[in-house]
Amino acid sequence: MPVIGLLMGNLPQARTTRLLSSLLHAAAPSGTRLVELTPTDLPLHGPYTDAPVPTAALEWKRRLEEVDGLLIITPTHERAIPGTLKHALDWAVAARSSLVDKPVVIAGAAAPRQGSFMALVNLRSVLSDAGALVMRQPERTLTAQASDFSAHGHCHSAELDSQAHELLSAAAGYVAHVVRVGGPGSLPSVPTDPIRAVRAARTPAPRSPADGIPAFSDTASTPDPLAITADPVLGTISMDTTTGAPA
Repeated sequence: MPVIGLLMGNLPQARTTRLLSSLLHAAAPSGTRLVELTPTDLPLHGPYTDAPVPTAALEWKRRLEEVDGLLIITPTHERAIPGTLKHALDWAVAARSSLVDKPVVIAGAAAPRQGSFMALVNLRSVLSDAGALVMRQPERTLTAQASDFSAHGHCHSAELDSQAHELLSAAAGYVAHVVRVGGPGSLPSVPTDPIRAVRAARTPAPRSPADGIPAFSDTASTPDPLAITADPVLGTISMDTTTGAPA
């Protein structure tokens, strides 16, 4: 059973963040466990290169390493990911990156008519630098707002519900694929050159059938068109054999 860690950047409305997280948990396909990852007690400053990693950061890195993969949801804050999300990722790579060869699926979260492209570009760059195996196309965005949920937290937006299920299905499939092919760092590859293997086998080529293939000739003869014409005028014209012009 693949275990996927859910890491969410804070949406503009705290209620929407909480309800969207609940929807993603409910959308997880059978056989997949989604666990929420929330860093706590991290230092307010970024990692130092000349100081030991504090205990809270070591615990955060351990939690990231325990999951099979990550699903990261980000809104757009000033054309980038939220500072709290960037801070958590900064500590994830402190001393030694806990994201190296970790399968990661990313998605934006935005209200209708508000894009998330720049945040996804920023997030993909941060994760790639950290050594994560980020799932490529398609870029996904959850169109979410507080009015999509009832007072009891039920999602009554068919579009958002469908987006959540499609995202979790893709995330589960990607993480399971990376784990199945050998764990982090073992993406599938072609073990040998197929053309070289065929040539090394020295298998004789199939013989052509005896019938059905026309024979080829090295020479061909074309009849003189004047010799076969029935035109009496052309038959009486004398031609110069050198130039081909009428004599």
